[in-house]
Amino acid sequence: MALYCLIAFASGAVVMALEIVGARLLQPYFGSGVLTWASVIAIFLAAMSCGYYLGGVIADRFPTLAGLGVLLTLAAGGIALVPLWERWLLPSATEQPTEMANFLEQVAGRYAVLLAAGVLFWVPSMLLATTSPYLVRLASKSVATTGKTAGTLYAVSTLGSIAGTLGCAFALLPHWGVRTVLLQLAVATVALALLCWLMARRSQVAVGAMVLLPLLTVSFATARVIYQRDSLYHRIVVEEVGTVRYLKFDASYQSAMDLRDPDRAVFAYTDYLHLGVVFKPDARKVLFIGLGGATAPKKFRKDYPHMTIHIAEIDPAVKEVAERFFGFREDDRMKVFLDDGRVYLRKTKERYDLIVLDAYFGSRYEVTLPFHLVTREFFEVVKSRLNDDGLLVFNLVGRLEGPQSRVTRAILKTLRAVFPELYLFPVEYRQAAWLYDRRNLIVIAPVRPLRWSVTTIVARALKLVQDGTVKIARLPDYAADLYRKPVLTNDVPLLTDDYAPVEFLNP
Repeated sequence: MALYCLIAFASGAVVMALEIVGARLLQPYFGSGVLTWASVIAIFLAAMSCGYYLGGVIADRFPTLAGLGVLLTLAAGGIALVPLWERWLLPSATEQPTEMANFLEQVAGRYAVLLAAGVLFWVPSMLLATTSPYLVRLASKSVATTGKTAGTLYAVSTLGSIAGTLGCAFALLPHWGVRTVLLQLAVATVALALLCWLMARRSQVAVGAMVLLPLLTVSFATARVIYQRDSLYHRIVVEEVGTVRYLKFDASYQSAMDLRDPDRAVFAYTDYLHLGVVFKPDARKVLFIGLGGATAPKKFRKDYPHMTIHIAEIDPAVKEVAERFFGFREDDRMKVFLDDGRVYLRKTKERYDLIVLDAYFGSRYEVTLPFHLVTREFFEVVKSRLNDDGLLVFNLVGRLEGPQSRVTRAILKTLRAVFPELYLFPVEYRQAAWLYDRRNLIVIAPVRPLRWSVTTIVARALKLVQDGTVKIARLPDYAADLYRKPVLTNDVPLLTDDYAPVEFLNP
């Protein structure tokens, strides 16, 4: 019975660790919202339900440990194939999309994540779930004790599931990447299969199972990049193209630095953030929510020597990468607080002249919006931490026009419920006025109403550039990109902590 309990515990741990890894693997492509988690959980539950039935049927026909060894060997193979299926199904943003990827994006729509989760994880999770009913059949000695046997094995399996869930989240993923953890789970499953074979006295087949171990690594080749790491929050990638070094979170580019001219803005939106200084030239204390490669904080520190800059960054790995690859250094004028931006704002007693919100990232299919950073309650906290003449500078990635603009318009509606007025600057708007596509939108939300015209804003920007206060020569041109059309919000909800359906608003 002890052997059966060991197998039940280990298989329970593997299947739940696989579920955690599965969600982490899909998040770079579909975001970390409720749809991704709901799809992964649903697929695993459905597959395990089938596995319980299948395991009972097979156990009645082949009630031997060797039969269970076969199922576990197949499960290990299914886990090992996940990275291969991932490359076919979900190419990165820089790769040519496959026909299946195009199908997911164009046909499956918001259900693409459900289909992808099924393709990647149905087979291994179903096969792993056959273990418990199989062990009940093997361990039952009489009808009188079947209930106790089943209860014991399912209890032990559930304890294993708890261990696998916590172990994966707190131990495996913080130290190894997703593909390495998948390899570890495949090896662990093969070890269980090997144990079954050995106990069934099928040593010649056990040798064959051992041969499978090195073959599992074939599908785990990594991309040729400078640095890659899976943190608790992102798949972090640093890569170089020519003389430009890029930081990626999952499938989206976050920051870039020209190695020959580190002060040059590779992504134009970082220069647009200086529009906040046009509205508040005497700003002395600034908070950035989101560090990335520290392009904007470093530029602010260099250009405005009177400023003190605080940065709230949730991921310690991002800070390490910014220091190692993008020349970021803390000092007495620039300090990082490792905390969620909203949590930091709630706890701090500081008051700021500018709060720069730049904490979002994208997937191949859509921008990921941490819902708790776009609700009315969040913006109320932001406003409470601004000085009376302070303002929020918000890098909002989205669409202002067309059927895919509902999320963006809902966020703007929510901002309007807290701040008296908004100024919208679509990046490079006058060069490309088509706003049906996704782009960076810089939103200025002052605590007090200013009612400035585009002429006033451009004139202020020009004066600041001429007197040397601002070093961004094209800032008057960026100020002229002010969006002056009305933004309709009658058909979108006001986002709150109780109701923020950001994953469902766009068709």
